[in-house]
Amino acid sequence: MTTTRVETGLPPLDELLGGLLAGDNVVWVTDRDERYEVIEQAFLTSSIRRGPTLQVVCARAELERPRPAGVDVLDATVGSDFDRYARLCDEIERRMAVTPRLNILFDGLDELDRRWGHTETTRFFTRMCPSMLQTGAITYWRATRRLGPGFLERVRQVTQCLLEVRGEQLQVHKAESRPANVQGSVHQFRLAGDTVHLATSATGGRLARGLVAVRRDLGITQAQFAEAAGVTASAVSQAENGTRGLSLDTLLTLRDRLGVSLDRLVDARPRPGYQLARHDRSRAASGGTLVALADDTGSGLRAFLVMLGAGEDDRAPLDHRGVELVAVVRGLVQIDVGDDTPVLRAGDSLLATTAPIAGWRNLRPEPAVFYWVLRD
Repeated sequence: MTTTRVETGLPPLDELLGGLLAGDNVVWVTDRDERYEVIEQAFLTSSIRRGPTLQVVCARAELERPRPAGVDVLDATVGSDFDRYARLCDEIERRMAVTPRLNILFDGLDELDRRWGHTETTRFFTRMCPSMLQTGAITYWRATRRLGPGFLERVRQVTQCLLEVRGEQLQVHKAESRPANVQGSVHQFRLAGDTVHLATSATGGRLARGLVAVRRDLGITQAQFAEAAGVTASAVSQAENGTRGLSLDTLLTLRDRLGVSLDRLVDARPRPGYQLARHDRSRAASGGTLVALADDTGSGLRAFLVMLGAGEDDRAPLDHRGVELVAVVRGLVQIDVGDDTPVLRAGDSLLATTAPIAGWRNLRPEPAVFYWVLRD
């Protein structure tokens, strides 16, 4: 199944990310300048065409900033600091419940951090980001380097996309459900009027990804890495950010002192050890009862989400001869397996080792949901 993607409003960014997915939280690490103004306005213009759009304003000065017609504004500057955290969370979640797949612009992480401190601001983000993912909201957040590496790392762990504009470069620190070569990539960022131009910096991106991966694998700091390389910690930081390179002599020194190959230092393929794919969970979007969660036969395992309406039945779309597993999440489901038709409740599972699964039916007037897993 192809997951629906929507436009960012900037064609070069759409080409890089493949568009935005329902539930994407995109965190921009950048100062508010003319570049981010263009990014923000493009998002708002595109969002208004898609549906309801909300801007959460946390600084009074931002209330006066012009915005396109059709953007609803939530003033988060009112109220006491004591109760503002809970009130803001509750109000945003209430609006998302009323309007699923809301488009949200949030430009206040630095302002919240100034008022609340790191602990409460982190708590706010780690509550709201998953809530937005759950409801299918697409959200742009803005933060700056002034929040510190610890805070930004916590943000990176929770969000779906983390992009940084620094100087004349854009670096992709995280982009879930995108190709591996997008992760850690570095691009020249140029603004011409209201038009953004991106040009991939292949060498810088490969080196940045490789250095970060090697350093994390070895569990050493940038300062320790710099000492081994015979350069400053600033030089390592800039290389990991893709803003500069390292000489061949420096790379050879790292190879000899750390015992790693040059290929690892300029590795173009990050290996996180897992593959994450996000899917539209609505039956209408899936075009039927079956949603492919993982459908790569090369991995040896495939998984599908099956959704059946009231009293609905269906045949298994694949004639599979290996081991199969059915695990019911909701409803009462009857499985055609071999010559039998066992009934499974929510929480029950069926492991078919030699008898093939031919189909299934929902025995209740309520929807049923289960997982169908195949071992190839």
